[in-house]
Amino acid sequence: MTGVHQLVPTISPRDAVGNHTLALREVIRELGFDSEIFSMFRHPELMTDTHYVDRLPPDADVVIYQLSIGSPVAERWAQHSGLKIANYHNITPISLVGKWDGLLAAEVQLGRDQMARYAERCDHAICDSDFNKSELDELGYTSTETIPVLFDVTDAIPDPSALAKLERNRRGTQVLFVGRVAPNKAHHDLVAAVRTLRELHDDAHLHFVGTDGPPGYRKVVETIVTHAGMRDHVTFHGSVSQEELVAHYLSADVFCCLSDHEGFCVPVIEAMHHGLPVVAFDCTAVGETVGDGGLLLKDKNPLTVACALHRIGSDSGLAQRLRVAGHERAKFFDRTTTRERFSQYFSSLLRSL
Repeated sequence: MTGVHQLVPTISPRDAVGNHTLALREVIRELGFDSEIFSMFRHPELMTDTHYVDRLPPDADVVIYQLSIGSPVAERWAQHSGLKIANYHNITPISLVGKWDGLLAAEVQLGRDQMARYAERCDHAICDSDFNKSELDELGYTSTETIPVLFDVTDAIPDPSALAKLERNRRGTQVLFVGRVAPNKAHHDLVAAVRTLRELHDDAHLHFVGTDGPPGYRKVVETIVTHAGMRDHVTFHGSVSQEELVAHYLSADVFCCLSDHEGFCVPVIEAMHHGLPVVAFDCTAVGETVGDGGLLLKDKNPLTVACALHRIGSDSGLAQRLRVAGHERAKFFDRTTTRERFSQYFSSLLRSL
């Protein structure tokens, strides 16, 4: 066998799809196969460890495409003569991003178009969630399998200065959300919910951790924060180190996710792993990921969410039950377990070639 290689539009060491791609390469190599990563855009830290897509061997036996956005790299994969496997991480619907970022909208639309066209070219597909699997099944993909994304739930020591600052400044219920500031993550709904919580029940502070997405959306959220009189009660922390992230998980009282679209949602698992009670809007793959490890809401009316947050903040028994349930749920996504599932999948598949 000449190689089992991966293609991905962009490869970065601090990106969920990028980290998954790097981890999957190690799984494949441990099975005894030659495996490299080929990409159009490569992070400077990975220039010596990855390859430009033009270097993809034409005689590779298996090519795996990490599908999460539209890209010319996908066409290279689709036209390759080797066995084609898609690893689908979901693509945000254009309705949620179109008016915020023209370039992103074009990439999303291309991705959705490519995903539909590749159904008859793809031999096998791996999906992060059953929600993702259902999308490919509807398009006519055959041989689809659900295996969660490979990621490390960090047990890093919390940054002492960050933890001390968070503890020193805390007043009332500390609500945390981790995720890119993007319209599908619904930061605006979180602002509305925490404002309602403050008006009806408790003092509270909302913490956003994550990089910026479309700049227009960030500006809208900031305008909402100002008009809601929440400037002193909402903090955008931006991108943080792993040690700082752990400090946020340990300092917060509740993790709240009101996203309108998620293909998996790694931060939910991280929150549960660190013993943080989870409240989440049951939408797309979120309910599937949370399972019985958190409190799932069927609607995200600000009053509904505020009442849920207040209940957890005021009922120590409920909060503790959610911590225990979340910690147990997080074990299901343990990297060792997921690595073994990928190993078994590829071992069985490649043995038949």
